[in-house]
Amino acid sequence: MKVAWILFAGMFCANMGHSVLAPVLPPLMRELGLSALQGGLILTGSSIVWVIFCPWWGRRSDDLGRKRVIIIGLAGYGMGAVLFAIFVQAGLDGVIANATLVWLLLVGSRMLVGGMYAAAAPASQAYVADVSTGQQRTAAMGIVSASNGLGGMLGPALGALVVGLGMSMVAPILMSSLMPLVGMLLVWRLLPSIRSPLKRGERAPVLSVLDARLLPLMIIGFCAMLVPAVVQFTLGFLVQDRFGLDAIETATRTGLAVTVSGVALFFAQMVLVQYLHLPPLKLLRLGMPLVLGSLLLLVDVVSFTQVLLSMVLLGLGVGMAFPAYRSAVTFAVEPHEQGAAAGLASAIPGYSYIVGPALGTALYGLASFLPFLLTSVVIVAGIGVLFLHPRTRALQPAV
Repeated sequence: MKVAWILFAGMFCANMGHSVLAPVLPPLMRELGLSALQGGLILTGSSIVWVIFCPWWGRRSDDLGRKRVIIIGLAGYGMGAVLFAIFVQAGLDGVIANATLVWLLLVGSRMLVGGMYAAAAPASQAYVADVSTGQQRTAAMGIVSASNGLGGMLGPALGALVVGLGMSMVAPILMSSLMPLVGMLLVWRLLPSIRSPLKRGERAPVLSVLDARLLPLMIIGFCAMLVPAVVQFTLGFLVQDRFGLDAIETATRTGLAVTVSGVALFFAQMVLVQYLHLPPLKLLRLGMPLVLGSLLLLVDVVSFTQVLLSMVLLGLGVGMAFPAYRSAVTFAVEPHEQGAAAGLASAIPGYSYIVGPALGTALYGLASFLPFLLTSVVIVAGIGVLFLHPRTRALQPAV
């Protein structure tokens, strides 16, 4: 499907800007005199804004058009990322000497990123739902979601490479801030406009997370997405402390680990999802146990090889679970509700990132195994809902 590849290209540009933070954020926080918890709260603030605005932007995509809302989201993301890089550099150079002020500025710039990028994700999901049906829809969701995998693979690799070559640790952030603007241009030039699903004068419907059709899927999505939210922003601290590395070595090794996870995620979405031809809930039943296995490997790390194996399992598991979750949501609602449902579905990763970075880094301060043990319990709960809830069991034959 051509439009899925256009959306893939646009969203990849933005996802690369997000994932580049994984290897450089933990050592950068320490260079700026900030704590691990403060680093986690930067992402938490962004995710709070994401959660608030995703449903709103999803409904606006019904009114304004999917393409226009995607363009607005990518442009705003790029602007916020540029500000984030500027504030980091100002803190490192001593232009802003107060660490608390630097932290507040970083929180504010990432909140801008979250609020604007919240437009692109639900509009993209609703666009796919508008132009596809059946297994074609699940495959298209896999292609669009694979932008996360490729961004997760190349973003950390870029960050680690640039830092390893002796450039400023801000350089990869500044470079990646330009990528969403490239994505915006691609979408503007290549993506066809489609008509609104609403009739003239009709208002976009408002859906609730508590909607009986959506609630079990939302719980499953939250449980699955909490894991990368915790792992991505505690892994750097685990690698640095467990193996006694300095900031540069930490960024390089963490970048490698996250890149491996991105490769596995990309493989799952571009190969497994495309060629297994399984309905969404069956993909979830394959993916979520793999996510659980990845967490159990991180509870007691004895070698860097073990870290890499964990990241492979995490990538494969999330790579199947995330597009399956997004696709399952589209099948649970009516055609005129796709924008509203996409807004809610896209907000769920935001809920995970509200809780995950701050909770993970806070628990890590108590004991290095606690973040991974707790998220293992959460994943077991999600698997229970997936297999036992009557709504998910009833949805399976319909898709």
